[in-house]
Amino acid sequence: QPIPIQYLIWIKNIVIEGSFGFSFSYQRDVSELILERLPRTLLIALSAHAITTIVGIILGIYVARYKYSIFDNLVTVISYLLTSVPRFTLALIIYFLLVFYFDVKEVSSLYSPQYALAPWSFDKLIDLLIHIAPVVLIAGLGGLARNIRVMRGNLLDVFNSQYIQTARSKGLKEGDVVNKHAVPNALHPIIMYQGMIFPYMIEGELEAAIVLSIPTIAPMFYTAILKHDIYVAGSFLLVYGIMLLIGNILADLCLAWLDPRVSK
Repeated sequence: QPIPIQYLIWIKNIVIEGSFGFSFSYQRDVSELILERLPRTLLIALSAHAITTIVGIILGIYVARYKYSIFDNLVTVISYLLTSVPRFTLALIIYFLLVFYFDVKEVSSLYSPQYALAPWSFDKLIDLLIHIAPVVLIAGLGGLARNIRVMRGNLLDVFNSQYIQTARSKGLKEGDVVNKHAVPNALHPIIMYQGMIFPYMIEGELEAAIVLSIPTIAPMFYTAILKHDIYVAGSFLLVYGIMLLIGNILADLCLAWLDPRVSK
């Protein structure tokens, strides 16, 4: 069939039958591959997303309050470096350190040997979190640097607003001025960008997982492109697109909750 007809048939099978096709490389149904690896990918991407957002906002608020201090200058330099250095380079550096300096044996695994086939338990969960920590770190460093810089810039702009000067002139404590008046308004651009930055975390997870050979969606997606396994590659792109859509919707809902004026 012509390619447009093949595409329409593929979409019809997804909507009606829930079938994403058959993988030529893995000789398995693509739905099974997605269900097997998507939870791992989401765990890593969401962990990186949450950590970089929370830590980035907190550090951004702190350095904005102490503008041009030694800590502010240090964080600014580190942020520029983390934004500039490619994540696959960070992945290679961390991989080298883990293997040759920290003597980590299971860099390319999600579990230690004793937990690989063991039933779920609290110890197995802790072991999983330890093993995905390098990938979370690599995926989130760039987003962390950006959140710090954006939060710092937004908060400094808000500090110059008239209503902040009015709040200070009324004798409010500086902590109340910052936390109750300045921060909620400075958070708007950060929250609006959250829906867009989630695929960025998935992209970071992709680069880190390929370098570290972590069994998530990323290495399988890369292999599918090289081997022209169109059903696997197309299905993963579709999943990424759905994640982008969901992320934007959640970001809009969070923004409306933070500032009811947005929904009016």
